Amino acid sequence: MVLLTTNALKGSLMPVLILVAIILWFLVGDPPTTIANVFWPRDAAPWETVDAFYYPHRNDLSNYQMISGLKSVDECRAVIQSIARTYNDGSITTGDYECAIEIVDSIQGENVYRTTTR
Repeated sequence: MVLLTTNALKGSLMPVLILVAIILWFLVGDPPTTIANVFWPRDAAPWETVDAFYYPHRNDLSNYQMISGLKSVDECRAVIQSIARTYNDGSITTGDYECAIEIVDSIQGENVYRTTTR
C-alpha cells in the first residue's frame, strides 16, 4: 500500500518538477541561445541574424567593412565574395573575413556574438 502511494506521488510530482526546471531555465538561462548552439552550431538559427566582416588586409584587422542583418551564413559568404571582388581579391588571398552569428552582448560598445565562422 505504501509503495503504491509513493509511485502515485512520483507520477504526479514529476510533471511539476519538469515545469519548475523549464521556468528556471527561462528565468536564469538563455533558451534561444542554448537551442541555437545545439541545433545550429555553425549557422544562424531562423530567428538570428548574421553580420559579415571583410578585412581587406589580413594583417590589419582595424580596417574592415561590415554588413549587418543577414539571414544566414551562406548569405554572409555571398556578400563577402562581392565585397572582396571590389578589392580585386575574389579568392580572398590578401584579405580575410568572418561571419558573426547573433549578438548576445555588448561590452563597452563592442558586440559579443554567439559564434563566428567562415
